[in-house]
Amino acid sequence: MTPIQLQQLVQQANQSANAAAAIARQAIQEAQKSGSLLPSILAQLNERKQQSEDLRDALKAVQLSKNFGGPPNLQYIENIPGRRIPFDYIVDINIGANTASVQQGTITIDQSGPFVAVARYATFLSAYEFQRKDPTSGATVAFQGRSNGRYRPIHSAWDLNDGLPRSEAMQAVAFPGTGAPHILSPSNGSPFRTMQPDFRIKVLNAGSSFPRSNIEVPSTFWTTQINSAFELGALDVFERGEMIQFNVLPLHVNNPSFGNINGFGAPDASFPFPGSGFDYIEGINDQDDAAAGTTDPITRLPNGILTIGFHGYRIIQPAGSGPY
Repeated sequence: MTPIQLQQLVQQANQSANAAAAIARQAIQEAQKSGSLLPSILAQLNERKQQSEDLRDALKAVQLSKNFGGPPNLQYIENIPGRRIPFDYIVDINIGANTASVQQGTITIDQSGPFVAVARYATFLSAYEFQRKDPTSGATVAFQGRSNGRYRPIHSAWDLNDGLPRSEAMQAVAFPGTGAPHILSPSNGSPFRTMQPDFRIKVLNAGSSFPRSNIEVPSTFWTTQINSAFELGALDVFERGEMIQFNVLPLHVNNPSFGNINGFGAPDASFPFPGSGFDYIEGINDQDDAAAGTTDPITRLPNGILTIGFHGYRIIQPAGSGPY
């Protein structure tokens, strides 16, 4: 039985109860006027009146509990008419190099029907690039980092290499290889995963009559494990035309050059440069060059793209189907 049919049945029962109660009241009034009815008949009519009133009260309770007052008051997602289609609403937010301010992304719910969010997720795509300016000739050549085009976790809690020390300044190529050795400064090599961000994420839906929590959630809690979808505590319904806004605050710049480990090299007294901590991972030659002087020949552009959104389903509805 559909919600509309059940609503019609409730209305018919209400009408019957009202009619029965009216008849009972009229009969009692006539009997009291004439004074010819036996007390037992009066008792039966009073009982019939009470039963009618109880039935009407029960029907009202059913109506209130189910809220069959029309589509705007529906309480249950199952009662929203329309075809369910698995769907994902996502948005890409650029997190540029040296970005440490709030970045925004918005999603507008399509007019074809409401969207029911089941889980949330996010991932980070590295767009790392760098260029090297030859200290002698001044020629500049651009390259892509090794992480370019690769997805990264959105928090550092899953970084299994956290704090792993570097003990070798040079890792020679194994025989019979003929490639150049892997050179890095052991004190400056970062022990963290390259292009791994950390955020505080806030979801806003100001146009809705049911505002969200409107608090910043650490990206550590935004997903489960390394970057699995996080199941929501309850199904979240976004109506047609609503706008979801993500405010994302980076807690550090991409591949930060924190620390003061520099300026003790030879023959270049400026080696290593502070920004070279992830060079050996990104495929950047980090070797002592006397011609570089105090100017780092490498310009690093650790740009990235945060993809964030909700997984769920859309309820596709025909035109004119009501507010949902």
